[in-house]
Amino acid sequence: MPEVEVVLSSPLARFAGGETKFRVPPGTFREVIDKVYERHPALQRRVADSSGAFLPFVSVYLGEDNIRDLDSLDVVVPPRTTVMIMSAVAGG
Repeated sequence: MPEVEVVLSSPLARFAGGETKFRVPPGTFREVIDKVYERHPALQRRVADSSGAFLPFVSVYLGEDNIRDLDSLDVVVPPRTTVMIMSAVAGG
């Protein structure tokens, strides 16, 4: 079965055992992100608050769409879609 590709920014990969890319089963975005957290539990507290809302410095893209611009987390994520989870990098 074709899966969804998840891509993490380098700063977040350290909370995912160093993985920057991996695959999870398709479903709704909520189901996909739950699978990401099941695979890498330490990642959840680095990207979301206790209510599950993404932290302000984290951007999540479903294909080319920012998840914050979509109406719901229950949007369907078809197979072969890329979900990117990116964190802002500070520095100068």
